[in-house]
Amino acid sequence: MSGSGVNKLPDRIISSEYVTLEGKKISTSNNWAVWIPDVIEKYNIDSLRYFFIANGPEKRDTDFSWREFVNRNNGELLGVYGNLVNRTLVFVKKYYENTIPEGEIDPHIKVKIELLYEKVGEHIEKGDLKIAIDEIFDFIRSINKYFDEKTPWITINTDKNKCTNTIYTCLISIINMANLLHPFLPFSSSKVKSWLSCYIEAWEYKDLEIGTKIGDFDVLFERLDKEIIAKELSKLGDNY
Repeated sequence: MSGSGVNKLPDRIISSEYVTLEGKKISTSNNWAVWIPDVIEKYNIDSLRYFFIANGPEKRDTDFSWREFVNRNNGELLGVYGNLVNRTLVFVKKYYENTIPEGEIDPHIKVKIELLYEKVGEHIEKGDLKIAIDEIFDFIRSINKYFDEKTPWITINTDKNKCTNTIYTCLISIINMANLLHPFLPFSSSKVKSWLSCYIEAWEYKDLEIGTKIGDFDVLFERLDKEIIAKELSKLGDNY
């Protein structure tokens, strides 16, 4: 390599433990395996990415279970993250003409978001991806709780200013969560950024421009039917 740049060789290697499949050692010869070309055609790529990261064998052996995959998709991606995005954007569409309202973010939540960039960045640098994504989802759960406690469906009629600040805080939380999740869930993160017309490249806190129209949006994650568990299990080996 020419120029004044200095090549820096890796000074540490990140490794992990083992993954089993439905409690057994993976064996392609016995058809006890998850075939990537098959699953990426049938399932949301970010759902697969989330499960393998959140269930990663970073510190101990873990197990890939179709039941757990379905449950975590429905309970966490759909029930936590997707729920926050959907309920907030639907509210904005109904009460704010599908436009980012002129609100102010809760200062305590802003501080938490800024700290989250530092913490998640440090975890990624250390290779602790599971801890990083867990931190983000803990925050998303707290914003869902914030939404419930602030009852915007009531304050829209009793205290419009309070309602607007609540919704603006949720919108700011969503765009920053999309940015924080981009290394893990790039496709769904790009969707959210597109819907909010906010394309972030820097690893830092981001505001939204008041008055921006929200683009057409849909469900971020689809619910997986539990019937797929039995279907996928039937493909494994000969005697499951």
